[in-house]
Amino acid sequence: MPRIRRYAWHTLSLLVLANWFNFYNRQIVSVLAEAIKAEFHLTDMQVGGMNSAFEFTYPLAAVVLAIIADRWGRQRIIAVVVALWSAATALTGTAGSYLSLIVTRLGVGVGQGGYGPPALAVLSEVFPATFRAQAVGIHAVGLILGSATGYLASGVIAQSLGWRTSFIVAGLPGLLLAWLIWRFGTRSRMNPSVQKSPRTSPTPQPAADALRHLIRIPTLRVVYTSGILIYLATGGLIFWMPTFLQRYHGYTLASAATVAGVAQVVVGVVGVLAGGWLGDYLSQRHPGGKLITMGLGLAIGTPLGIVGLLAADRTVFLITVGMAFFLFSFNFSCNGPQIHDVTPPAFRATTQSIFLFLTHYLGNLPSAPLIGWLSDVEMDLRVGMVVFASLGLLAALVMLWGARSVVGDIQLESGNGAM
Repeated sequence: MPRIRRYAWHTLSLLVLANWFNFYNRQIVSVLAEAIKAEFHLTDMQVGGMNSAFEFTYPLAAVVLAIIADRWGRQRIIAVVVALWSAATALTGTAGSYLSLIVTRLGVGVGQGGYGPPALAVLSEVFPATFRAQAVGIHAVGLILGSATGYLASGVIAQSLGWRTSFIVAGLPGLLLAWLIWRFGTRSRMNPSVQKSPRTSPTPQPAADALRHLIRIPTLRVVYTSGILIYLATGGLIFWMPTFLQRYHGYTLASAATVAGVAQVVVGVVGVLAGGWLGDYLSQRHPGGKLITMGLGLAIGTPLGIVGLLAADRTVFLITVGMAFFLFSFNFSCNGPQIHDVTPPAFRATTQSIFLFLTHYLGNLPSAPLIGWLSDVEMDLRVGMVVFASLGLLAALVMLWGARSVVGDIQLESGNGAM
């Protein structure tokens, strides 16, 4: 392991906590979907629309706030957006209508859209390239734990105190975390290396010029295209999984949340750490090693996931879907580092935000309501879930084919410096 300074580990610790609350607050709607549907008398498509509200503002905020973060200060943006999504989540518990639910989810989307790009850019600055995927993998542990907490805590709290209390409990702690991140950042300990990097441009380029340059990088086009397919395949599956467990395998709200949460902790944590290690290992032998890692995970995991969705036996479902989730988790560790490998440091948050913009608008946003629409039409939620899951195979082909472009792009980025 390369020598890593103490402030890098401090930075990573705070960002793991932020990512924990990020996905805790994001996943809670899917856990409580059936309870919300019953109270407001919604269709499956309307329930999916709550996820689309989040996906509408999330990618747009990602681009705008990433550009600001690359210029104003990444740690400041991170603190502000953590406070924003936490407040919006707590307010969801006070919603009196379907419209107010949509409005609060729009607010959560704005806050969480501003987190990922600057957070991953910070990690790429404070950790060396040879440990980058592993650092992002550790950061993604927060994602897994947050999702699991969303399932476990929200289900138990909703079963005892109602779904509204679950939102309030999920949102309030994030306000304290936002204050801690702001304090840490104002001491100039979160991202000091970016000011010292000789490859960081002292005068930021116009955003339009940066975007034109970045979109011409072949590796980024591969990552963006495969990412859209991945988010189409998995975004709706994640949203609908607690409902799927209740409808087809006889789980209660609390037990479905418990099963999904425990599976994410046990399988997901191992998956993101294994994916980070494998991505860094293969990258030392082939520059496209991270794309290869993700592509192989999808190629093997997608058929397993489809078998699990169609299985009537609960044990078969748990084993096959668990294996698929383990392999899909490689994406969490390797995606951001692969993007940053071919991107100048000064534009890493912007580049990541383009990824989020495309994948969430073209992938996550339509996925959940379209699966809900197919469920309404076919009277079977499994139809939509299997149709969209199969797109993972196409994403795998794009990644494995596109890995060959990484060599030239890394050489070009190293030669260009700051563009």
